[in-house]
Amino acid sequence: MLARPDPVPGELALFAIPLDENGFVDWLIDAKPGDTLVYYRGHLSHDRMPSTKVLDDLRRRRLADVANRVLAAEAQGLVMPVQRRVGRNEWLYLAIRTQGALRPTHNHKPSASSVRSLAHV
Repeated sequence: MLARPDPVPGELALFAIPLDENGFVDWLIDAKPGDTLVYYRGHLSHDRMPSTKVLDDLRRRRLADVANRVLAAEAQGLVMPVQRRVGRNEWLYLAIRTQGALRPTHNHKPSASSVRSLAHV
């Protein structure tokens, strides 16, 4: 497994991908609300396109996997993705942990609408 990323965002090298998808999930599990992770430095939408040849295939796929996982976590309310411009065509991509739960609580009671929708299954 890859080492945890450096917590100092400014020290991340250009085109650095400090963790893989599993590393992001590990961070997400341990992170407290407000914790921030820098998962890339560069131009994400440009650098992950195969035609740009900025990254080799393995690193490009790894970046795409991490970025897709961050967006999935955002959709679940677990993180807020943020971009911070650090130079011309260069950004830091951060995930900030929100207060969203990783799992539903065990005492969760289904709503009336979810019970109705399950009754049709």
